[in-house]
Amino acid sequence: MSILRPASPALIAALEGGVPLWAADLFQFTTIEGVNFFWSTWDGANGLVYGGQTYVSQAPWLQRSKWGLTNTMEVPSLEIILRAGNGEFGGAAQIKTQIHNGLFDGASVLLSRAFMTTPGSLAALGAIALFGGVVAGITIAGAKVTITAKGKNNLLDQNAPRNIYQIGCSHNFCDANCTLNAASFTAGYTAGSGATAAFIPWSGTAPANAALYANGVIVFTSGACAGQTRTIMNGDSSGLNLAYPLYEVPAAGDAFTAQQGCDKTLATCQNVYNNLQHRRAYDFVPPPDTAY
Repeated sequence: MSILRPASPALIAALEGGVPLWAADLFQFTTIEGVNFFWSTWDGANGLVYGGQTYVSQAPWLQRSKWGLTNTMEVPSLEIILRAGNGEFGGAAQIKTQIHNGLFDGASVLLSRAFMTTPGSLAALGAIALFGGVVAGITIAGAKVTITAKGKNNLLDQNAPRNIYQIGCSHNFCDANCTLNAASFTAGYTAGSGATAAFIPWSGTAPANAALYANGVIVFTSGACAGQTRTIMNGDSSGLNLAYPLYEVPAAGDAFTAQQGCDKTLATCQNVYNNLQHRRAYDFVPPPDTAY
């Protein structure tokens, strides 16, 4: 069984005729919020224009691995490697910090191969789509960011039935199914003195609901940590403990927002958030160590 990919008649003729060609990879990343990033491995100063979009030249910082393709249900994978500092990708300031904070979590990836008879111009031949998938993993080490994408048939790899009988609520706090409004449980604060990369003290009197920030999210809006997001491990009258340390240590007076969390228990849903009607859990399922 052969697998065919659409190509323009001019490109087909050029490939069959052995015409000398220039080639470059085109990458389109689409975040779950619908934001697009168009990058290419072309080394020209002006990038490449294809389909009405300008693919910014990111050579030599953008590379990819080989990828495989079968006509079976095997899931293809692709590694995309960014070797760059924070400010070296056009149109994507602080790119490594953004990726670390979840920019490409769940993003879709489209890899195309562009061919040219005239360097820098795709008008004559166009491009062939080679790989379409979703981001499945990200590793950051020094100046290297490795993004692993898997084919979209990976979405078929899930438990059936999708509804799992479990004690904890299957909804995420303030998502569309939970129905609560995140803004109603988010407040702005400033860091006090004595902060560390993993502990943020309150500035002034601690909020009365400090303990409710456990499992919540903190986002810095000013200072050296501006734009960084972390999960809150727990909170008390002294401050907030973070699940993972920040890149820098916040200074006293740096502003941040903190969103409350939810431990997904029946008591919290009913007594704290009064949202029992939207809870999806099976609270009386016997624990696995119960014997009859």
